[in-house]
Amino acid sequence: MFSRLRNDLFTAAVIGAVVAVSVASASFALGNVGDAEARRLLEAIIPTSRLFCSTILTVSATVLALMLTMIGLGHSAKAGLSDAHYHRIIKIALYDAILFGAGAIIFVLHCVPVYESNALPSWWYPAIYYGVLITSSTLAGAAVSIVTLLYLAVKDVIEVVALGNADHFYAAVPDEQDSDSNVDSKKTTEQT
Repeated sequence: MFSRLRNDLFTAAVIGAVVAVSVASASFALGNVGDAEARRLLEAIIPTSRLFCSTILTVSATVLALMLTMIGLGHSAKAGLSDAHYHRIIKIALYDAILFGAGAIIFVLHCVPVYESNALPSWWYPAIYYGVLITSSTLAGAAVSIVTLLYLAVKDVIEVVALGNADHFYAAVPDEQDSDSNVDSKKTTEQT
């Protein structure tokens, strides 16, 4: 169970790291910025970065909603899914919740009007500018990683549920399906 999840996590992490490094390297390709230029660039980048953080919040909330749909589909299907699939969904939900929390924290930090303050030393502006670039590229890489994990999970659900691949790693064994139906029948008899 964990080897398959580890492979999915490794694949998603590599893809997310490639995206994060690509975004960061494109941003750093502009070269070193001075104090005054960093302050001017911050004024230009903060509104866009704030919108990006808002988009990350929307994406991560939508991914959670899609995962609930996937759980309902897998539970109501005739071809059952194994417990390992649901453990994988729990992990994806955890990573998505971490992304949501990080996006919310960064979004709130973007609301601080740093570039309007005269009390900050001038050398802070390049540090804040590069910090915004690094956090934005990290959030982008994390979002792509989570969407990759969700894609891999949906692909497996399609293979098991829609295509009926009973030999799939995430397909429930017949004993597991029988025990699930026995539990459901016991619940209905207890309710009546």
